Amino acid sequence: MSDTSERASRGDEHDGEDETIRAQYEWSSTAPSTAVIETVAIALDREPTTIEPLYESIDPDALDTLLRQNGSSAAANGVTVSFVVADRQVTVHSRGDVVVRAHSLE
Repeated sequence: MSDTSERASRGDEHDGEDETIRAQYEWSSTAPSTAVIETVAIALDREPTTIEPLYESIDPDALDTLLRQNGSSAAANGVTVSFVVADRQVTVHSRGDVVVRAHSLE
């Protein structure tokens, strides 16, 4: 996350009770698949390279295409994708939000 408009942290955006990490990205500078791995790594307090490959949970190219399609049309249509990675529930919004929560089986 090199762009100053991109944020992911345990401080401002971390909900201590439910272990939720929220991050904001610009899809024009960061691929959604990369944002997911970076945010999950923060949630797990691990290096991104130590997390299971994203393709074991979802097709990274399809995720990038879906959320970046036709510039801002995905954002205009309010696309949201949810899946599980490394035992974390991940929700990615076309507007640039990535939310990572502890996965529950309920």
